[in-house]
Amino acid sequence: MGASLCKPRPKKRITTSSWIASENENPFETNFTKKERVCLRETYQRLNDAKEIVGLIFVDLIMDQVPEMKKVFGADRVPKVNMIKMPKLGGHVARMTDFLEQMTSMLGFTENIIGAWQLARKTGRLHTKVPFLMQNQDQMGNNYFQIICDAFVNEFIPYLTGDKPDPTNNEPEDKKKVRFAQSYTPQQVQEVWKRFFIVVTGQLTEAFEIERQKGLNADNQKTLAPHQHVEAAEHKRKQLASEKQSEQENTHPNERGTEEMFEDPF
Repeated sequence: MGASLCKPRPKKRITTSSWIASENENPFETNFTKKERVCLRETYQRLNDAKEIVGLIFVDLIMDQVPEMKKVFGADRVPKVNMIKMPKLGGHVARMTDFLEQMTSMLGFTENIIGAWQLARKTGRLHTKVPFLMQNQDQMGNNYFQIICDAFVNEFIPYLTGDKPDPTNNEPEDKKKVRFAQSYTPQQVQEVWKRFFIVVTGQLTEAFEIERQKGLNADNQKTLAPHQHVEAAEHKRKQLASEKQSEQENTHPNERGTEEMFEDPF
């Protein structure tokens, strides 16, 4: 009896995707307490129009730090004041805003921490569809995920701490309503959000690099000899059968029902 009580409990496995279902730990769970995840959500909701602030940051970013991305966003032939009106840049700003909305909601409201992790990983993978990043992204050199997240650490967080006034909130100071009972010091907000962007950067970069390597491996497969194609196909068939059997063995009922999987903003 004592031996059975002392037997280590197996790690909870997640049957969502092959990478997340492995032994990797969810960084949004290990790096944040519940109170800190709530802080992300509540401070984000204090912004009157997050999309406009995100747009201001992106325009300054491509003007001053990464002018090579003007063409990527279709804003290389327009003055700064009109950049945000360009469909590609405007669309990207909307998707980035939606990403922040969904991430903070899943982390600090619905507590769908696995869903937030999925969204971050999927976002990184889908960026392999951007030719510019496939050619120029380098996690040891020009890491554009890092550049963008650093810009948000420097420019976005001050709006959340109150160090910068919200340019979209025109209400008089005495009429502004306090939405939340929780109070956070500017230092707490800054620290939690900085950690959030660090974790997001790591997840986007890693997922992008893994997906890019898969693409390179697939291209190399096209040069195989005929008999190697047969061997590769048989190996893949056995691997898929093994993964399917493993998923069936490790699937557990979800007491909270099926979580909603948000559409990737990128």
